Amino acid sequence: MQRMLMLRLNRIFLYSIVPVLSCLVFLLGACQTKKEALPDRQQITRTAGEADYACSYFYFLWGRHAELLLRFEEALEFYQKALICDEEAEFISEKIPVLLLRLERTDEAVTWLQRYLALYPDKTAMRMLYAKALSEQNKTVEAMQQYQLISDRHPRDPAILLLLAEMYLSADQTGEAKKILDQVLSEDQESYPAQLLMARLYQAEGEVDEAVAAFQKVLERHDSIEVQMELGELFIKNERYDEAAALYERLVAENDLNESVRLALIHVYLLQKKDALALTELNRLKKYVDQPRRVDLIIARLYAKQQQYDKAIAVLEKIVEKENPAEARYLLALLLAHQQKYEQALKHVRLVDRKSPEYLEALFLHVRILKEQNKVAEAKALLKSHLNTPEYRNAELYILLAALYQLEDRTDQGKKVLQQGLKIFPNDENLLYEYGLILEDSGEHSAALAVMQRIIAFQPDNAAALNFVGFSWADKKINLNQALDYIQRAIRLKPDNGYIRDSLGWVYFRLGKLDQAIIELETAARLSPEDAVILEHLADVYLEKGRLKDALDTYTKALELDLDEEEQSRIQEKIRILERQGSQ
Repeated sequence: MQRMLMLRLNRIFLYSIVPVLSCLVFLLGACQTKKEALPDRQQITRTAGEADYACSYFYFLWGRHAELLLRFEEALEFYQKALICDEEAEFISEKIPVLLLRLERTDEAVTWLQRYLALYPDKTAMRMLYAKALSEQNKTVEAMQQYQLISDRHPRDPAILLLLAEMYLSADQTGEAKKILDQVLSEDQESYPAQLLMARLYQAEGEVDEAVAAFQKVLERHDSIEVQMELGELFIKNERYDEAAALYERLVAENDLNESVRLALIHVYLLQKKDALALTELNRLKKYVDQPRRVDLIIARLYAKQQQYDKAIAVLEKIVEKENPAEARYLLALLLAHQQKYEQALKHVRLVDRKSPEYLEALFLHVRILKEQNKVAEAKALLKSHLNTPEYRNAELYILLAALYQLEDRTDQGKKVLQQGLKIFPNDENLLYEYGLILEDSGEHSAALAVMQRIIAFQPDNAAALNFVGFSWADKKINLNQALDYIQRAIRLKPDNGYIRDSLGWVYFRLGKLDQAIIELETAARLSPEDAVILEHLADVYLEKGRLKDALDTYTKALELDLDEEEQSRIQEKIRILERQGSQ
């Protein structure tokens, strides 16, 4: 890290003195910024096999001058002309790929370097540059081959070996990386970069204790804050929060003004659910940062997480008094809506910048507030105006508008809205899923099933569609083995979804596997205790199993929940039948 920092500083410093170096009196007589007219050497001619050194040096000076002024296209042109004058000028040849890489013409640089290395295979610096260019093309294997060639020619050069080890490590070839690091450390046990790479290697292999020990060994030699932060991240990734907190607390004590360290400590406190400590550190952090508003936003979110909504709102109101950050405006509107202060929420949601990333979320909130105020017509008008603007049009808006029509019992109009959306977004899985549901609500079960199967065809991991198709087949007692496969796939995707567990139980019931059905349906009832249909299914299986009392109790419990008229009548009839059987 330190080495990379020094390289960056050196490069910045070099460029900072370019205006001074560019005043080449013997070349120009004065500093200029535009492209100068060339002296009378436009016609470059030479006898075959002969080098014109004066011509070559002339264009080299012009190229060097342009390069110092960061005019890389011009520099490249002059260097290429210099090579026409003397094609064997290696020091000029080596300038060409460097400039091509600066100009982000990586493919040309690679081609040039391939030709150059065919002529001069022992040029280590150029081969290093070639390996770097290959890395930029994401040709990791080819880049590693070049580093290996360099290493073969310089087998004891630790700098080259470490570069190769780092490449292997980044390519997840930890075994190869370890061989090289062992070689370097066998010759120099105190090699700081080798020890650091070894610590990262242990981390990559999941050998956490070895990685911790290796990082601590590195820190004994050089107490780097960057390495300390790496160690802290290692603790966090492995949920060793107490050790991470202790490390960051010590770093904060030693580096009071370091924003990154304090943020890391706050992050650990939040993971430990020590919100009060996190809040204390956030308020301290405000004194040191350039943008305290960002910290205030975090504080507001933390208050909201603690359900201290009034405190969160107070913080956000102070932010929006001074400026209009969309994130704060949206969060304030969201919290006010949560408190059912709808008019205040609308005031803020309307002020969210239309060009901000939060705008679409703010629009959805705006629609939700209008719906809660029973201003459905206004909500629909708002959505339609945005759907007429290509900049804001997306699939979610069609879904919202269709839902508003369904609230008005205008399902056919909702269906038309979704059909319009599908003309523009034909493969949007959420839009297709909602269309399938509205078809099902309209009694068009076969069409709904076809839509869900279409979703699965191009998105086989859509748990909701898998569940719909699997349950539909189970309910009809068809394709039961495939239904089981679909629902088991859905369970793997969403193991804590009570409705999918209900479907799995229902498939087992249809397959005659009553004990497994009961296990899954009891789990579903725990996950979704307020769903009467799940309880009805569980009671049906209890009844089939002969557990009449459990069936009666579960039907009765289902009857206490929110049911439509048809469901209530059906369950009441099942209870009456059971009660008659019990009285006989």
